[in-house]
Amino acid sequence: MTILRRIAAFLKGLLVQAFPSLGFKGMIDTQINVYKRLRVKFPGASENDILNSLIMNRINAPYSPSTTIEERTHYDALLQDLNKTLKDVIWAIVEYECLLSRGEKLYHQLAEIGAEPSALTKELEKWIEYLNEQVKEFI
Repeated sequence: MTILRRIAAFLKGLLVQAFPSLGFKGMIDTQINVYKRLRVKFPGASENDILNSLIMNRINAPYSPSTTIEERTHYDALLQDLNKTLKDVIWAIVEYECLLSRGEKLYHQLAEIGAEPSALTKELEKWIEYLNEQVKEFI
């Protein structure tokens, strides 16, 4: 059974490598594209309003992994923050969607394939590095 899980994990990893839009890169790129569209659609809106719209779009997304109340609780402090940046908003979205709302499942999957705890840390470092690279033009 462990061998099958390792093969499944390998195939999922291969799929994400072949189609980056399925993984965290896709999530980051999608949020940046939504941000750009909001800037064009509402050129007179403040940066804070645009970022709050980005958060609210995420909260109101139809295929969310959790309830709207749970998401609202997670994003509430960020919605109130007047000094948030695009990077802050996107990281909060990635953190919630990929880690917090699916954390238990993620850790269980990692344990099943025998991944070291440092593997998750290394993966998160890659996510943060990619995010920093992608939002560099907006800073």
